[in-house]
Amino acid sequence: AADYAAAALDALGVRWGIAHVEAIVGGDGAMQLVEVNRRQHNADFRPLCRAAVGYDALDLLLDAYLGDAVAERPPGATEWDAVPDLAVPRAHGAMVHLVCHAEGEVMAVEGAEEMGDMESVVAMEIYAPYRVGGTAAKTVDILSDAGWLHLVNDDWEQFAADYARIMELMPGMFVTDGGSCSS
Repeated sequence: AADYAAAALDALGVRWGIAHVEAIVGGDGAMQLVEVNRRQHNADFRPLCRAAVGYDALDLLLDAYLGDAVAERPPGATEWDAVPDLAVPRAHGAMVHLVCHAEGEVMAVEGAEEMGDMESVVAMEIYAPYRVGGTAAKTVDILSDAGWLHLVNDDWEQFAADYARIMELMPGMFVTDGGSCSS
């Protein structure tokens, strides 16, 4: 995946700075490019990156621009010269966007507590319209997701089990006065 992202950036002539690359990996392992942008992820991705690889792109960008002018680095910040060309994972990490399959007044949010208690879930947010009493709309794209979770775990089996369980819970998660996907 890293080679694919690097090739996409090379094809566009991107040589430095923050980049956001998304690709879909098919069942046969083939990669399909979704987007390439010269920006940070639209959510607070920094804690997830710090946990998974030990640093984040924003701190690196500041160090690249300011170098020795950075008098005091924030906790967890890494000096540019100490970073390898490709990230070296120290844990498995993922951001999962919550998908709402129902619409109407939210009567219950099922599975949220179980998700929050999972060993791999380190952060989670359900947006206000998708909390009890809010008015939910079906998720149709990234701008209409219902929230997100950050998963990090150095144990692949636990990480994969937690991810699979989240995918299992999500279709019936948001129960509205119009029902849920599982009802």
